[in-house]
Amino acid sequence: MQQPFLLSRRRALQLAAGSLAAPALIKADIVNAADLDRAIGRLIMIGFSGKSAKGRFARSIANHVAKGRASSVVYLSGNIGSGRDVQGLNNLFHNAKVTHIAVDHEGGAVQRLREKQGFTRLPSALRVAQTRDVAGAEKLYGVAARELAKMGFTLNLGPVADLHRAYNPVIGRNLRAYSADADTVVAYAAAFIRAHRRYGINTSLKHFPGHGLSNKDSHNGFVDIRDSWDPEELKPFSLLVRQGLADIIMTGHLYVRISQQDNGELTTFSRTLIRDVLQRGLQFKGLTMTDDLDMGAVRKVAKPREAVLRAVEAGYDLLLLSNSLKPDPDHPAEAVDWIRSAIREGRIQEGRIFQSADKIQRSRST
Repeated sequence: MQQPFLLSRRRALQLAAGSLAAPALIKADIVNAADLDRAIGRLIMIGFSGKSAKGRFARSIANHVAKGRASSVVYLSGNIGSGRDVQGLNNLFHNAKVTHIAVDHEGGAVQRLREKQGFTRLPSALRVAQTRDVAGAEKLYGVAARELAKMGFTLNLGPVADLHRAYNPVIGRNLRAYSADADTVVAYAAAFIRAHRRYGINTSLKHFPGHGLSNKDSHNGFVDIRDSWDPEELKPFSLLVRQGLADIIMTGHLYVRISQQDNGELTTFSRTLIRDVLQRGLQFKGLTMTDDLDMGAVRKVAKPREAVLRAVEAGYDLLLLSNSLKPDPDHPAEAVDWIRSAIREGRIQEGRIFQSADKIQRSRST
């Protein structure tokens, strides 16, 4: 078996020094404007307000999806009403030809859908690994995946591939990681992924390149992992990629030092991390995805427009916009306009947008 790719300081330097062939710049007037807008919209995963398909906000978001201004939607806890409400919303989005309907359904503290919506209560990742063998875990996650598929969801924003440390305020204290041991994390995360694939549900590994050893919560600000991060944290991601089990990889809002010679950079805006480390180093061919660009970590360093554009420049395929800070039913159109304007200004290349749009279109497993 090949050795997993580890982000050693020396190796990261070598990768960072290697040149990437830049795609040819395509003039904006060559591509039909409507096709370009639809391609841009593919990159958008949007949140919404309300719990009912009859609500104006949800219907507006569905309309934007139907017109190609967003490809996917994401549920937050405030969107969860009754099981009938959830089914009605998903029917609305599917009728609009949505690509992905995403939800956090890890288990434990992070499970949006509960018993009152007709879903089985899942233990936290750490408890699953402590109380079940891998086969038992896969059986449990199969029940969850079947319930998600029946309700119309297509993407579970899990599993967590971080390493467990009890002191970590967002991963460790909530028991969201399977183990402190990387091989154990790989075994149980793989069970999670296999179970979901049987029912046509995509999954997203998180939080690349590793959030577990940090001591702060990225919901409140970018977490500085320059001194706490260990190359062992990369092992679960590397092995799961090599096993062909990584559909999507979501980064955390982290401040990381890629090489010994730099002062550090924000993962959410790091082309080096996405292109050199994840895609070239780990040979990852799937979708790259931001964590929520509405989180406190991002808001403190960039305005919404600049955050979206910098994430696109870094090479992310899916931009997660929870639309929760200042909910706006027309936010998808606004985001598309930001990116279109940046293309016209020459800041972003059309070819890069169409490449991501094609990957997202092909990502649906059902």
